[in-house]
Amino acid sequence: MKKVTIISIDGGGIRGIIPGTILALIEQKLQERLSDPEARLVDYVDFVAGTSTGGILGCGMLIPNEENPKKPKYTLAEVVDLYLKNGEGIFSNPFSQKVKTLYGLKDEKYSNLNLKKSLKEYFGDIPLSQLIRPCLFTSYDLEKRQAKFFKRSKAIENETDDFLVRDLAQATSAAPTYFETALIQSKSAESFPLIDGGVFANNPAMCAYAEARKCIFGDIANPTSKDMMMISIGTGSVKKPVPYKKAKNFGMVEWIKPLIDIMMSGNSETVSHQLEWLFDAGNNREGYIRLEPAIGDANADMANATKKNMEALKRAGVQYVENNKEKIDYIIENLIDNKS
Repeated sequence: MKKVTIISIDGGGIRGIIPGTILALIEQKLQERLSDPEARLVDYVDFVAGTSTGGILGCGMLIPNEENPKKPKYTLAEVVDLYLKNGEGIFSNPFSQKVKTLYGLKDEKYSNLNLKKSLKEYFGDIPLSQLIRPCLFTSYDLEKRQAKFFKRSKAIENETDDFLVRDLAQATSAAPTYFETALIQSKSAESFPLIDGGVFANNPAMCAYAEARKCIFGDIANPTSKDMMMISIGTGSVKKPVPYKKAKNFGMVEWIKPLIDIMMSGNSETVSHQLEWLFDAGNNREGYIRLEPAIGDANADMANATKKNMEALKRAGVQYVENNKEKIDYIIENLIDNKS
């Protein structure tokens, strides 16, 4: 039976290279299977969700081609290049910045100027309402103290919910302590002070499920888990223990870094566990596919964007695909079946 295909991508900073590489290889294998070099993964996807770096990847997938607005502008390999070509600049931390911010204690650790420049280069002035698939990207409104969801469906209906893609991409990735809070405006000129959606939904797959339940996809209206194929992708599993002897004496400063990592990984694991049970209850256990790649020999720091580490992150994505051929083949076969 035909299924609604959903792709959801976790947050994780520069580690977004890993899911980006996996998706690029799936796209490449899809082209080989179809003997069609013009085929794009997004042609076989009904809904896209992302948080933080996953939001940037998701936006990149959905930017329309100028000549044919129903087709994507970029291949997924080109989306990954956003990281490989600009990562060092985005996460540059010159000595002057370190002094100015007291090594991140007084102000955000990184300037967002290079990030904004890169997002403008790739996303231009395209608004959310013109992305080529239904989608959801997460952020958090500091003044209203509530989750902020960027949805194409809402953007089409109301200018208050329509934003430039480059602005929403900045907002979903404005990680506290890393980048300053994003202050962005909707088409109706209403301002929103927003931070990274990873503070509440680092794995946005459950948010994607809830939103897709309200949508109509061709002949499938308000799909439940039995009607879906959900591909949820992590940014590299990291299980670095926090020794009790150290943690019991942590103060505010010492807790910042491990707490961010614990919140991110804890949320991702919890959401994945919930969706496994949800799809099992719908007698569609195979419909929920969690891709949780290992970090390999890369450094797990979300801001380590040295060329050496970015290449290691790319290798981790390649290695995952090579080590999970059956799972990747299963995804490709179902993508094609669901389209036919």
